[in-house]
Amino acid sequence: MAYVSYSRAMGKEGAHIRLKLDTEEPVALTAFVSEFVGIANQFEKFVSREFPDMKADSEIYIKEVRNGCIEADLVTFIAGGTLSAAAGAAVFALDAMDKVQIFAKFVDSLKRRVSPYFRKGGRTHDASKGDLNDWLKTTQAIANDPNGSTSLEAAVFEDGERKVRAAFKFNSSQAREAEREINEHKKELETGTAADHPRVMMRFVRPSIEKVSSHKRTGERALIESVHPKPLAVMYASDMARERIQHTLKESEINTFNLLFDVDVNVEMSRGKPTAFRIVHMHDVTDAPDEED
Repeated sequence: MAYVSYSRAMGKEGAHIRLKLDTEEPVALTAFVSEFVGIANQFEKFVSREFPDMKADSEIYIKEVRNGCIEADLVTFIAGGTLSAAAGAAVFALDAMDKVQIFAKFVDSLKRRVSPYFRKGGRTHDASKGDLNDWLKTTQAIANDPNGSTSLEAAVFEDGERKVRAAFKFNSSQAREAEREINEHKKELETGTAADHPRVMMRFVRPSIEKVSSHKRTGERALIESVHPKPLAVMYASDMARERIQHTLKESEINTFNLLFDVDVNVEMSRGKPTAFRIVHMHDVTDAPDEED
């Protein structure tokens, strides 16, 4: 897209996405640029996914830089692809009247997809490597700040007043946790650990709280009746999966043999026969009902 002035890009409706960084310390230039690149990449992917007949040409304008705060607005020209004349008219109407609705839907979508990484073990299971790289970019600017925050707002001007339609905000502590979890998720994808059997219930028949290495067979054995009728050896696809289950086994006050683990797993094969469950991710744990029940 050729350079367009800020006022022309905003247009009469003034629909925009505002990114605001509040920091206690100066922001590295690379982190500053990465933040905006990650947001812009995600927006273009969102439009392509949700509105396949449209194309969004976006530009970011630095609105204000002051001590401890940077504000920038993302604005876009939404245009049709290969459309009929009637569809093209509808796209024009969207560009002029309802663009803020697209922005608001994007901010809500980004919040829903990134927020799981603010907690240990959180995952967005349809995330691609490209998504994870973009989300890492959005955390970099404040992850190393002692008390920073990032906010993203979809807004529009009505009668001279700025109205926020959707918002997403996170702080430095959440950004640091997200960096750890996103990097762990990237490792899982890079080692080909997508689960063949998502959300199955596993019960240990030979548990252990001894420290074991991920990607190696342990002395543990477990039963997943919906996958295989007999207990198999246990392996872990990642350190995160191993640590979560080991912590649960060690700290739980419930009899270990009564714990049911909600997990994603692969089945390791040898000579055509199942030999081990490789645990990709642990979602939850619950107390198994008594057999009498």
